[in-house]
Amino acid sequence: MDINFELYKIFYFTALNLSFTKAAEQLFVTQSSVSQSIKSLEGKLNVKLFKRHKKKIELTDEGHILYLHVEQAFNHIKAAERKLEHFNLGEITIGASDTICKYFLLPYFKKFHKKYPEVKINIINQPSRKTLTMIQEGLMDFGIVAVSEHKQFDNIQLIKLKDYQEVCIVGEELYQKTGNQLNLDQLEEYPMITLRKNTNTRKFMDDFFKSYDYVLEPEFEMVSVDLIIEMVKADLGIGFAMSDTINEQTGIHTIDLTPPMPSRHISFAISKTLPLSDTANDFMNHMMNEK
Repeated sequence: MDINFELYKIFYFTALNLSFTKAAEQLFVTQSSVSQSIKSLEGKLNVKLFKRHKKKIELTDEGHILYLHVEQAFNHIKAAERKLEHFNLGEITIGASDTICKYFLLPYFKKFHKKYPEVKINIINQPSRKTLTMIQEGLMDFGIVAVSEHKQFDNIQLIKLKDYQEVCIVGEELYQKTGNQLNLDQLEEYPMITLRKNTNTRKFMDDFFKSYDYVLEPEFEMVSVDLIIEMVKADLGIGFAMSDTINEQTGIHTIDLTPPMPSRHISFAISKTLPLSDTANDFMNHMMNEK
C-alpha cells in the first residue's frame, strides 16, 4: 500500500490525544490539515478510524488496532534515535528490579564504575516484567531479569548469568510450629507473604502452585523482597524470597518445601532486533568476565 508516512504520523498524534486540535498544535499544522489527512488515510485503508461526535472523537475498533501497531513503530523510532544519540557517548540504560540491583548488581556496578568512571549508567528500577516490555519496545539497552527456566519472550534474547532458588522462609516463633519441612497442604494452613501480581516472581509462584492444583492466596502482598523479609521476621507469616537475599539475615529460617520449587535464572535480556552500543557491550562483557 502506497501511503505516505506523514499520514501515519498525523494519525498517531490524533489518536494519542483524541483531538484534532491538540494534534494540530503538536504538529504545527492547521486543524483542517489534520482532518483532511485522517480522511485521506481512511480512504486509502478503506476503513473508518475515528467516530466523530460534536465535541470529541474516539477510535473505532479498526482505529484502535492500527494505533497499537503505529504506537509500537513510533516507540522503535524514538528508541533508535536515543541509541544513535548516545551510541558512542559512554551512556547506558539498564532495567532491573530493586532486589536484583541490591543483592546481585551492586558489586558489578562498583567495579565497572571504577574501571570506566566516565560512563554514565542509568538504572530503571522496576519489576522484570516491565523491563522486558521496555526492551521489546527498544526503550533501554538491556535488562537484568529474573526468569523461570526455559521461559522465552518475543524478540528478546536471554543470556543466563546465574541460577538461583526461591526459598520458603519463616521467623523464629513460627519456626517452632512449622519445623524445617512442609508440604503444600501444610503450607496453606499458615498466612503467606508474597510479592504483588505485577512481577515475574509472583507469576512464577502462581504457576508453581497451579501446577499442583493449588491456588496461591497470600495474606500479604508486598512491593519488595526486603519488606517480605521484615514481615517474616515479625512472624506475620511464611514468605518467599530469592536465596541470595537471606544469606546474612538473622532471625530467619528456611523451610524445605515438598515438592521443591524449580530453579530460576538471573539473565541478561537484550533485543534480538536492535544493536547494542559499544558501551552496553563493554558492560555485558564486564559482567560475564566477573562471574
